[in-house]
Amino acid sequence: MKFSSLNLYISFFFLIFFLNSKNVYSASFTFPSTLTTNTSDFVLLSETGTTPSVNGFSTDVLITIVATAGYVKITTVTGLEQINGYCGYTADNSSSEPDNCTDDNRSEIGFEGTQAEVNTALATLSFKGDGSTSNVSITASATPTGAAYNSSNGHYYRAISSTDIDWDDARAAAKSEAQKFNGLTGYLVTITSEQENDFIADKISVSAWTGGSDSETERVWKWMDGPEAGQTYTCQKFGVGGTGGTISGSVCTEQSYLNWNFGEPNEYVEGENYMHVYGSGVRKGEWNDYVIDNTNVDAYIIEYGGMGGTATVSGEATITITSTEASDSTFDVFDDKQLVGIVEGQSESSKRFIYNSTNSVLERMEWYRTTKKNDSIKFKDLGLSIDITNKDTYPYAKLLDLYLLKGDVKKEQKLSEENIEKFINDLPLSKYLKNEFGLIPRKWKIWSSGYITNGKIKLKTGKQNQDFDTDALTIGIDKIIKKNTLFGIAIRMEDQHTNIGQLGTGIKSISNSLTVYSSWHKNRLTFIDSLVGYGYINNNLKRIEQADTSNVLTGSRDIKQYFTSVKFNKIINKDNFTSLFFARGDFGLSKLDSFAESGNIQALKFEEQNLKNKSISFGTLVKFKKKINKGHFLPYGRIEFFENLSPNSKVKASYISDPNTTYTYTVKENYSNSIKFEIGFDLNLIDSWYVSSSIRKLIKNNKDFENEFAIKLGKPF
Repeated sequence: MKFSSLNLYISFFFLIFFLNSKNVYSASFTFPSTLTTNTSDFVLLSETGTTPSVNGFSTDVLITIVATAGYVKITTVTGLEQINGYCGYTADNSSSEPDNCTDDNRSEIGFEGTQAEVNTALATLSFKGDGSTSNVSITASATPTGAAYNSSNGHYYRAISSTDIDWDDARAAAKSEAQKFNGLTGYLVTITSEQENDFIADKISVSAWTGGSDSETERVWKWMDGPEAGQTYTCQKFGVGGTGGTISGSVCTEQSYLNWNFGEPNEYVEGENYMHVYGSGVRKGEWNDYVIDNTNVDAYIIEYGGMGGTATVSGEATITITSTEASDSTFDVFDDKQLVGIVEGQSESSKRFIYNSTNSVLERMEWYRTTKKNDSIKFKDLGLSIDITNKDTYPYAKLLDLYLLKGDVKKEQKLSEENIEKFINDLPLSKYLKNEFGLIPRKWKIWSSGYITNGKIKLKTGKQNQDFDTDALTIGIDKIIKKNTLFGIAIRMEDQHTNIGQLGTGIKSISNSLTVYSSWHKNRLTFIDSLVGYGYINNNLKRIEQADTSNVLTGSRDIKQYFTSVKFNKIINKDNFTSLFFARGDFGLSKLDSFAESGNIQALKFEEQNLKNKSISFGTLVKFKKKINKGHFLPYGRIEFFENLSPNSKVKASYISDPNTTYTYTVKENYSNSIKFEIGFDLNLIDSWYVSSSIRKLIKNNKDFENEFAIKLGKPF
C-alpha cells in the first residue's frame, strides 16, 4: 500500500487476555481517542484530557507495549518490576534487555506491578514519532503476572531456571500442578515458527530444554506434548542434519520452520535424543541435541495454550495519532526503516567482506616477519642431502671443521655417525648457511586461518540496528622466491548472517575470494606487504515491510568485489621483545548487481550499485618471545587506528508495479574513525605446525563494535 503523505495513523490496541480457569478477570481500559504529536519530543497521552488506565485486576498485572515504529516510554516506575526480555522503563540498559533498547528511544517496554502501580505508570505513558512510516501500530497487553504473552499465537510462556535439570524432570515439571498458569496445564515448548523462536530466544539467557525428542525412533524428531504432540518435525535419513526421508518404512514429515545449529542434530555422543535451545552467544536461539542429563542446560521453557481454555479479549481501545511535522511531506519508499536497514546492511557487509579477506592475508605476512627466525631453521629445511660418510664433501667438510672446534668432547666420540648427524640437525644455520654457503630455505608452506566473529552496529535514531555473526576459513600457500621476497596465494570462504532491527529483516551471505600477495624487504627490519584480490558474494535477502509486518519480501543479489592493500612495516628487536610499527592503505570496489524482490505489489526492483571503500590506518604490535621445547611461544598485543575515507553511495529503486517512478537513497558513511584492540599468542613449533590465536574488538565512533575470535594454523611442506 502506498501513501501520499506522512500522516501517522496509529491504531492503539490494548488487548487484555485471561484464561478460562479458576480465576476470571473482567477488565477494561480508559483511553483517549486522538492525539497530535511530532518527531521532536515525547507527548503524554494524558495531554488529550483522558488518562490511560486499566481496571478490573485483583492480582498483579503484567503490561507490555510494543510499537512497530516510533518510541514509547513511561517516567513513573514506583513499585514496578522489569520483565525479562523486554526493554526496561528507564534509560539504564541491562543484560536482560533486547538489542533495540537504547536510552529513551525504545520501541517496546514491559513492566509488572499492582493495578494501582501500573495505572500510575500508564498516566506517564508518552509517544514520539520517528517519521519513518505513515502507518504505525502499537500493541499492548495486560495479563495476570507469571508468564509472557505472545500475541501472534495467543500462547503464554515461562522460562524456568533450574541448574543441571534433566530433560525428563523438566518435562514432568512443565506438566505439573505446581506450574499451572491461570488454571492452564503447561508443556515443554513446541516451536513451530520463526516468530515464536525469536520470542522465546529474547526471554532466555542460558540453554533451555524444549519438548522435542527422537527417543522413540532414532532420527525421527517429534514434539512430545502440547497440541503438536506426536507431530514429526525433523527427519534424518542419514543421521546428520535435518534431511527429510522415509525412516524405517514410515513417512516422516518435516515442519516448514527449523532452526538447528549447523550440522545438528548429529548424535555426537550416544543418547543425544533431547532438544534444547541455546540462550546466549552467536548460537542464541538455535537448536541442538543433548543427552538427557547434560549439565550445560540450566532452564526449561513451559508453553501454555492450544490445549483447551482460550485467551479472550476483555477490553479494547483505539487512538489515532497525527504527526504535525510530517503531514505535508512527499511519500518516499525509503521512509521504511526496514528498507533502509537492509540497504545499509548490504553496504556494511560488503565492506566487511573486503576487510576480512584483506586482513587475514596481511596478518599472515605480518606473522611471517615477526615470528620467523632464521636461527630456528634446521639443516633439513634446505632439502639438501649430505653424504656424511665422505669427509671431503663440500659443505660437509666446512661443517665438520666448525663441529670439531666446538666443545671439549673427545674427537673419537665426535666422529661417530650418530653425533655428527645430531650436530648437523641441531646446528643454528642462519649464520653459517647464509654467510658461508649463500643458502636460504625455499620450501612452500601452507597455512590457514579460521575466524568466528560477532558484532553490533547501533545507528542513529530512525534507523535499524544491525547484529551480525561470521564464520570464515582462509587457506593459503606461499614461498620465498628470492632472498628478500615472499609470494603467495590465498582463498577465503565466509558465511555471514546479518539481523536488522527486530521484525525479522535480514541478510544471509556466502562469499569466496582469491588473493595474490607479496612481501618484500630491503633489510630484515623494514619491509612492504601488498596484495590484490577478487571476491564474489551471494546475498539472500529478507525484508519485512514496516507498514505491514505480515508482508515478507525476498530476493537474491550477487556482488563482485575488487580490492588492494599496501602496508609499510618497521620492526625493532630488543632482547626477547619484537615491536612492529606499521601504516596501511586500503581500497575496495563492490559492484552490486540489479535485482528484483519477490512478494506482492510492494516488491521493489533495485538498480546496479557501486560501493567504494577507502581507509588508512596505523598502529603497533608488540610480541614477547619465550623459548619452549621444540619451538617458541609468543604472546602479543596490538592497537590499530583507522580513518575512513569512503565516499557515499547512491541506491536507486522502483516498485515493480510502477517502474517509471524511481526513489533514491544515499548510503552515508556512519563513522569516520575506528580503533582495534587485540591480544593473542603465536606458537611456533620448529619443523612442525605453527598455531596462532587471538581475541579482538573493533570500536567505531565509540559506539559500534565487532568482536572476533581467530585461530590460525600453518604447516610447511
